[in-house]
Amino acid sequence: MKSIKYIFITLVLLSSGCADDWLELEPVGQKLESNFYQTEEDIYKGLIAAYSMLQPKYWENYGSYYFLANFPSDDSEVVGGGPGDRPEYHAVAEFTMLPTNSAILEMWRRDYYGVYRTNVVIANANPNASQASREYIAEAKFLRAYYYSELVKFFGAVPLITSTLTPDEYNQERKSPAQVYAQIVKDLQDAIPNLAENPVEDYRVTKGAAQALLGKTYLYMASPYYYNNYNFELSQAEYYQLAADQFNEVIISAQYDLEPNYDNIWKLSHEHGIESIFEIEYSDINRGGDWGNGRVNGGNIDVQLCGPRGIATDTLNAGWGFDMVTQDLIGEYNAEGDNIRKEGTAYGEAFLTLIGAEDWDENEGYTGWFSKKRAPWAHIVGDVDAQWNYETNERIIRYADVLLMMAEAIVGGATAPQSADYYLNLVRDRVELDPISGVTMDDIKKERRLELAMEGHRFFDLVRWGDAATVLGDRGFVQGKHEVFPIPQEEIVNSNYALTQNPNY
Repeated sequence: MKSIKYIFITLVLLSSGCADDWLELEPVGQKLESNFYQTEEDIYKGLIAAYSMLQPKYWENYGSYYFLANFPSDDSEVVGGGPGDRPEYHAVAEFTMLPTNSAILEMWRRDYYGVYRTNVVIANANPNASQASREYIAEAKFLRAYYYSELVKFFGAVPLITSTLTPDEYNQERKSPAQVYAQIVKDLQDAIPNLAENPVEDYRVTKGAAQALLGKTYLYMASPYYYNNYNFELSQAEYYQLAADQFNEVIISAQYDLEPNYDNIWKLSHEHGIESIFEIEYSDINRGGDWGNGRVNGGNIDVQLCGPRGIATDTLNAGWGFDMVTQDLIGEYNAEGDNIRKEGTAYGEAFLTLIGAEDWDENEGYTGWFSKKRAPWAHIVGDVDAQWNYETNERIIRYADVLLMMAEAIVGGATAPQSADYYLNLVRDRVELDPISGVTMDDIKKERRLELAMEGHRFFDLVRWGDAATVLGDRGFVQGKHEVFPIPQEEIVNSNYALTQNPNY
């Protein structure tokens, strides 16, 4: 590196006596943003770059959306190797996170990198050029909406950037959550007409994914905490109805259904399966965890982090013991007699027998139950050697989630072709549970927890329902503070203090 630096300095000194016109030559063979987007293929390459930011950047401070969404919930315990192992995770789980938390900073940056890349595609693609160009713009708008849906959930008011910026525009102030949600809605409404139902490549966004995310956005806007605090324009009843209308579009499309075997949903062999509406693609380029090239490997280290620590069997690989399932969640499964989803969500008794443990100490965080939905399955790599990253995709929106959100919208007052009982009981029937008659909001809250446990939904469900302080108070949650995360201090400084901090941080 030093030799390269010296060569560069020498070249600069030698060139100082050359004619001025030498300095004005165009770079040869160099692709810059200003001259890159010339063809439809160039736009497609830019779109792939926007997709790439969906893969959480755990390679740099482990800023994974999945973990930061899961750890604050009552479904999950961090554990790992103890409090000194990834302390930024423990802080999130204990609600002691500070504005200097490195994982939160990395997640913020990942989402804004994604926003930037989508803005570049939208700015450079010509919607009149071809149907392909219109699809690329639609996909970019979906992705921008998705990135902002993450940002507004975690941070509330955030900078709202919908164009490429000049340097004097970099220091952006935060916009209200209502403004951010309005942009999410607009982007998704713009995207839906030009998205394919069945794109050629599995990883690309579908019309159903945009409709499901739009419905979820409306449902969040109708939810008690957000509706009462964010000053939205329409009535709560109108948002519930808008949500139900979008969910109905997904349902009547006949593109999706419930996977008959709950345990199959997260297996490699069932990626882009009948239940999957939107999932994040990962690669098998490097299964061995080349840390120096994490960005190009495209592997999913969530899988390794969630596996039972240091244990390898014939059916799963060793992991690092993060994201253990709480005994409280297991108790919910037991009380409901929900053995199918319990066994599809957690490793428990069999694993304890394997290591010779008969009980566990909650005070130490070792609950005895390990997350199975992202466990390192041996059949992925064909042996039981511990590996660091896998190609297992992240399932982000499932059909079961849409059915439960439809039931919730109906209980909130929306009208739909069927009753809330009908949609909720489709989900229960899959796991051989008795149907419920006269579904209430409490039924929906319980069903969402049992169906979607350890998938990053629970914490935000508790917040939007206004239940977080009651359910998570013993874990350290403070009402009026922890509904959102702190704005990263480094970003506040970088903005020349145009950004302000969330209350009480």
